[in-house]
Order: sequence, then C-alpha cells, then structure tokens
Amino acid sequence: MPYGAAVAFTPGLLVRRQGTASLALRVQIANDPHIRRAWGSVIAEKVTAEVRRRLLAALPAGCRVLCEGGGGLAVDFYLGGWPDDGVVDAMLPIWLGHLCAATLLDPVPTDDGFVCVWLSVDWSLEGQARARICPFQGAPMGDGRDAEALYRADMQRVVAFLPSLMRSNDPAEPGFSLHWQPVVDRSGGILFHEALCRPCDNDGATQSPEPLLLALERLGFVLLLDQAVVSAVIGELEGNAEVSLAVNVSAQSLACASSWSEVCDRLTRRPNVARRLVWEITETALASDMDQAAAFIAVIKDLGCRVAVDDFGVGFASIWQLLVFSPDIIKIDRLFLERAMLRERDAVIFRQMVELARSFGAEVVVEGVETRAQADLVDAAGAEWQQGYFHAKPSPIMPWRQNREDATACLVVDP
Repeated sequence: MPYGAAVAFTPGLLVRRQGTASLALRVQIANDPHIRRAWGSVIAEKVTAEVRRRLLAALPAGCRVLCEGGGGLAVDFYLGGWPDDGVVDAMLPIWLGHLCAATLLDPVPTDDGFVCVWLSVDWSLEGQARARICPFQGAPMGDGRDAEALYRADMQRVVAFLPSLMRSNDPAEPGFSLHWQPVVDRSGGILFHEALCRPCDNDGATQSPEPLLLALERLGFVLLLDQAVVSAVIGELEGNAEVSLAVNVSAQSLACASSWSEVCDRLTRRPNVARRLVWEITETALASDMDQAAAFIAVIKDLGCRVAVDDFGVGFASIWQLLVFSPDIIKIDRLFLERAMLRERDAVIFRQMVELARSFGAEVVVEGVETRAQADLVDAAGAEWQQGYFHAKPSPIMPWRQNREDATACLVVDP
C-alpha cells in the first residue's frame, strides 16, 4: 500500500463555511518508549523524523508539524475557513484512522531493520477535546535485555508477515488461509462453524498461528490481523445466505472502536449477515480499556451479531468478563474437560463450570472433545454444544459451499 495514496488529504470531502476555526492535533508515536528501549534513542529520533516527514506529505499545505519529544508531534491545522463542526466530527476521525492504519502498514526503515509505528491521535476543535483516535493496546515491555531482544524479534516477525497480510484480499496470493471447525450437538445440529486463521509464508504454505499471534499481541498490533480475518469471514457470509460463522477477535482489538467503523457500516447495510456472525473474544491478552471494549461489544450486538467468550476459565476469561460482555455464547476451555476425565473432584468442577456458564443465560460450548467418552461426559454435565476432533477436525473445506453445489447439481435436468 503506497503511504501517500492511503492517507492523502481530500479537502473536497468537506464543505467549507465562512469564518475561521482552529483544529489542533497531537500525534503520538505510542510505542516510542518500546522503540527507545529496543533500539536506542538515535533510531527512535530517526523514526520520529520520518513520521513527521510523512505527516507533512499527507496533510494540506500550510499545516505545521512540530516535534515535542518522546515521539510526540503537534500539528497546527489553523486555516482561514473550516467545515461545519458536525462534518468535522464525522469525517476527521475516519481520515485519521486511515492515517494511523497506513502508518502501521508502512514500516520505517532503520539501520537495524524495519520498525512498525503505532500512532495515536488526540484532537480538539475550537479548544474542545474530542475522543482519542486509535488508542494503543500494547503492554509495557518487561525488564531486562531479554525483553528488548524479544521486542525486536517480534517486530521482525510482524514486519515479515505484513506483505502477506496486505495481499490477503487477493485470492491468488492469500496472506492467510481459513480452516473451519463446526460447533455441534450430539444429534448433528450445527450452531456455527468457527474460522481458524492459518498464516501463510511467502510461498503460500500455511504456518502455525501461535508465534505470530503472540508477537502481534505483545506488540499491541493484533488489530491488523483481526480486521483482515473479520473482513474475510464477512465476505464468506455475504456469499452464502444460510451459514453462521464465528471469527476470533482479540480483546485488545475491541478497545480500538474507531478502527472498526467500516466493518460496522458494512454490517449495518447487511443485517442478515450480522445475524449470522459470531465474534469470539479471545483473552490471551487483556484489553487495556475494558470500558471501550464493552462499549464496542454493545454496538456489534445492537447490529445483530452474537458474541462468544472463548476459553472461559483460563487466561483473562473470568467471571468479571462475563459480567462486562454479557455474551450470547460461552466456550469452556478444553483443560476442564481433560482434567474431568482423570479425577472425580475435577469432574465435579467441570459440571459446576457448565452450570455457571448456563446461569448467564448463554449457549454453552465445551471445547476439546476428542473421544466418545468425553462427548458423553459433556452430555451428562448438561452442555448442549461441543467442539473438537471427535466431531470434526479443522479443515479448509467449506461444507456449506459443497452442499450448495450439490443442490445446484440436483436441479440439472437432462433434456
């Protein structure tokens, strides 16, 4: 994605009025402290200078961009005329979101490899502060040189994946593949098929997703992958009017509500798609702003989507999360089923977990069902839905497409 093409300012988008107004932006390289620790202050200052150059190229002529230190940049947007305030409030966050996304997708070259930059923007109109654009979700870096080395290694892993991610809309060269696994009951009914992302290398071969996902979450960049996968799953729903599909989204990504505006617009226009989309909230990393995450979940539920909490009982997926998110579906982590097969005390705990999940009024799914004995234990505990290798392994095959093709073939009548 050419940077300038992605973020070029288009004043024709805005209708001007008479008079003057003052718009102030403060752009922050939110991961500047991480960059300074991992690469040093010299490289950090070069990164800031490059971001300033890019901002000047993207903004209207006459704007000033001043370095404030610590990765901060002040943008003076004072112009002789300005649009109606309501138009600014509606349009500017979208443009700023595109600018932040384009910056992240266009790593800055340095003498020690490429560095991805996360921008957060605070802005005010006529001195009145507006909501922050693209709040950063990265965790503080740990102590010691090992943490700095891990940050550099994570960054290079992500930078290497970006070309694949950016071609993910090209069917001939996908940046990732989706494997599908159904959630079923014992009679063969299907609640939905879950999309499982498998990153592809430069040769198109699938890789284990865990190293990349953990690197993205540690950097705070997992939103990049989540948006691409959600878009792909929505595309599949748009082409198949009956199937229900689930997509995993990190809790980190939910706190960046402004970054999901295009997805929400897409679902608003297609309520039948929204009703068949399940957002599975994964909790391997905790969102830094649970209030914003909960607010975004309320928005997608209002659109008609269902929300599932994944891996309940481990990681950050706690009872508090259930209270905050009010999920439609609760998926109990496989650990509890595995332990329940070994000792009666753990079997009691497993049954209590199922009962607790049911008490929230949600559909209950037990993960990791791999044997008939486990399936029987899930039934006995009162959980209706199951997922695991006993029923089906994740597969790139889409049975709903196959069923549609079979049905179409049956309509062909020989003359």
